[in-house]
Amino acid sequence: MFASSGKGAMDFAYNDDQGLLRQVTRRFLEERHPIASVRARLEAESTFDRGVWREGAQLGWVAPLVPERYGGGSVSDQPVVDLAAVAEELGRALYPGPFLTTNVVADAVAVFGDEQQRQEFLGAIARGDCVATWGAAVDGSADAAAIGVEASPAQSDLRLDGVARFAHDAHEADLLLVSCSAPSGPTLALVPLPATGVSIRVLGGLDLTRRFCEIRFEGVHVPSRQVLGAVGAAGRAIERACCLATVLQAAEAVGAAERVFEITVQYAKDRRQFGRAIGGFQAIKHRLADLLIELEGARAASWYAALAVADDRPDRDEAVAVAGSAVRDAFAFIAGESVQIHGGIGFTWEHDAHLFMRRAKVDQLLFGDPEWHREQLCCLVEAEASA
Repeated sequence: MFASSGKGAMDFAYNDDQGLLRQVTRRFLEERHPIASVRARLEAESTFDRGVWREGAQLGWVAPLVPERYGGGSVSDQPVVDLAAVAEELGRALYPGPFLTTNVVADAVAVFGDEQQRQEFLGAIARGDCVATWGAAVDGSADAAAIGVEASPAQSDLRLDGVARFAHDAHEADLLLVSCSAPSGPTLALVPLPATGVSIRVLGGLDLTRRFCEIRFEGVHVPSRQVLGAVGAAGRAIERACCLATVLQAAEAVGAAERVFEITVQYAKDRRQFGRAIGGFQAIKHRLADLLIELEGARAASWYAALAVADDRPDRDEAVAVAGSAVRDAFAFIAGESVQIHGGIGFTWEHDAHLFMRRAKVDQLLFGDPEWHREQLCCLVEAEASA
């Protein structure tokens, strides 16, 4: 089981139910949403297929963090680990939909929302009828100082003005979670879409498989019933959302890195030069060995971060910081080396290697870049040493 043995040792393996969830998800994606179908939408305004999303919801993509009484449920007592198992498979297929942000919003509502908010949104999210995204900051980071939406009092309610950028599939979303700065402190607001005063623009970007948006708020009226928790008291909720986002993004990155590594190994076996497979050359062997080391290190960091968050372990923040820095750098390295090992064909539009490379480079910039996470890790270690 994916848990501590109780004697200090760690057993890093998905349990049978989580393994079955992975298998079912992989088979579903191979049949209903392979990379070929992602390619067909690369130049379209949207890469999101709502029908596939609803079918995925029936498999449990967005239910684990939703309590059973609201229509959710997980396959184990570690729902974050269940989601990490799904995320790896979505990463392998370069799935374009807002899996990460929808689960972040579901968790925020389940933990910090009131009964009315839970009744209104959680069941629809778990069924796949409500697609949610998160307007976190003006630069896509996890830094509270980068929040670009101001919340000012408007009688007993709030007025939102400002910009949030790099919100995943905001133009397809039904519900928006907005991080905003109120005079009393950080605040989270729920904004059903479309909404008066909210304008959404799809941004061009390096990752062609996904769509990120800029959201502008101009005098958007938010009733007090749509504020998540108390005004000015969302610091802990935002921190929790960032932890969950980092863990799920790391799991997606591991799945994608694993797949591009498999593609590269197979190419090295099939491509022949000077009468033999190029995988037989020592230089290629050593490079593939280096990639495997990077992949297994990233997998261990991702799995432990998921476990630390799921069990709220004392070193949770350190584990998340390690995953946020090491995993995405490893993915970028593996994807870059894959392009190089493939040679000329790896640089062509027709080959999938560049799609993984694009995904990896964008992942490095979302929810805190690796340098930001390393700085957080240094601060945590320094604080522990001082204590």
